[in-house]
Amino acid sequence: MAESVSVLIPQSLRTLTDGAGVLSAEGHNLRAVIQDLAQRYPELAERLEQDGKIGRGLSLAINGDVVSTGLITKVPAGAEIAIVPQISGG
Repeated sequence: MAESVSVLIPQSLRTLTDGAGVLSAEGHNLRAVIQDLAQRYPELAERLEQDGKIGRGLSLAINGDVVSTGLITKVPAGAEIAIVPQISGG
């Protein structure tokens, strides 16, 4: 049985979640969590996963640690996953 995790949604993506700032999802790794979210929020999932990788312009952090191993990164039970838009300089 998959474990539930919390996914923190930044303000810039809340139009894809009907305004929700925190979502509950299940999955043993980031790909499975995104697939679970895709059932309810397909447009959000399309932003989070592009071409089998974390979406362009986004970083994901699990319990405060930015993910460097991509979508295969294991997600511990009860984890908090933050979607972090990357800041572009100019």
